[in-house]
Amino acid sequence: MSRLTGLRWVAVDVCGAAVLVIASAEDRNETDLWGPYATVMVASLLLARHRPLLALVLSVAGTALLHLPESTGVDPLDLAVPVALFALAAAERPRRVGAIACGLLLAGIGVASLARPVVRADVLQPPDTHAVAIRVEKPTGRVVVETVEPAWPDRLWESSGLMLALAAAYLLGDNLRGRRLHLRTLERRAADLEREQRQRVALATAAERARITRELHDVVAHGLSVMVVQAQGAAAALKRHPDRTEHALRDIVTTGRSSLAEMRRLLAIVSQEPELAPQPGVQALPELIDRIRAAGTTVTFTVEGEPAPLPAGVDLSAYRIAQEALTNTLKHAGPGAGAAVRLGFHAESLEIEVSDDGRPPAGPADMTGNGLRGIAERVRLLDGELETGAGDGGGFRVLARLPLRPVST
Repeated sequence: MSRLTGLRWVAVDVCGAAVLVIASAEDRNETDLWGPYATVMVASLLLARHRPLLALVLSVAGTALLHLPESTGVDPLDLAVPVALFALAAAERPRRVGAIACGLLLAGIGVASLARPVVRADVLQPPDTHAVAIRVEKPTGRVVVETVEPAWPDRLWESSGLMLALAAAYLLGDNLRGRRLHLRTLERRAADLEREQRQRVALATAAERARITRELHDVVAHGLSVMVVQAQGAAAALKRHPDRTEHALRDIVTTGRSSLAEMRRLLAIVSQEPELAPQPGVQALPELIDRIRAAGTTVTFTVEGEPAPLPAGVDLSAYRIAQEALTNTLKHAGPGAGAAVRLGFHAESLEIEVSDDGRPPAGPADMTGNGLRGIAERVRLLDGELETGAGDGGGFRVLARLPLRPVST
């Protein structure tokens, strides 16, 4: 496509040069210089698009070749000079090149107009200038015709049309160059914005994947931990307390169905077909604690302060933090361990504390696992504070403070 477009422009240049040659040939003077002049001017027209500086030099040289030896009128091929100047001003080169060339041309025309020589003739013939002086030499009686050159302001005025044409050609070319540069700047800026948008989408996608992964871990880990504990209790009570076994199996079914429903909701988000269901919050904590109790773990639940509506992010994070902390209790506290959940409402923050009286940690809290790492990430995203480690009475303790004010950026 670009090659075809280039051939079209070449055809346009050739046709334009041919039209000017025909128009110039019709009005040309009887001079031997017209052939070389036309050749140079046609070459400059054909080179103007790709070699504007060379084209301008050739066109100026051809014009000087024809017009300096004798005073002649403007030739149609002289249009090659403003065409080449226009192409030079519009070219992608330093702007000063076109400005210097235009200045030199205007100065050269002015100097040529002021330095035009006086022409003498010994015969009476129509002169090319505006005024003549006729005198008779007394000794010989010979009639002498002299051309009278106008004053220098008149000479400059005669050249003003040509100078204005060249100045207009330069200004038009420079304006075209400026528009091209502006358009290129806009295109580059649009490309940068598009690239930045793609990066934002990629970051948002990665963050959403991390969030969904964290949600899946919380749901699956908690549900499976509860089901494992309940299954162990059911197996232990199968012979001695069949009624308890039936109750434990029923709880296993309920927990499994709830976990599957939550997984389907999260997977629907990934497949872009979300099921519109409310997210769990602190109001769902009693139900969560009941499931843990049904698994055989003693859990106490305390609410301090006056409950108040919470921001959606804080509400969901509080639930997930308590859920993950209780899951860790089921997995690591050992048999017979109890847990305590405290929810503290304050004016500027919400406290979630989950502690157990099971086996104390052997060392510092391991933040490499998905559980505590997910809790830490939730707290960090909300600009909150997190404390983990051994409790005052043994066991393990998780304390998270979530601010209720907007997160600082």
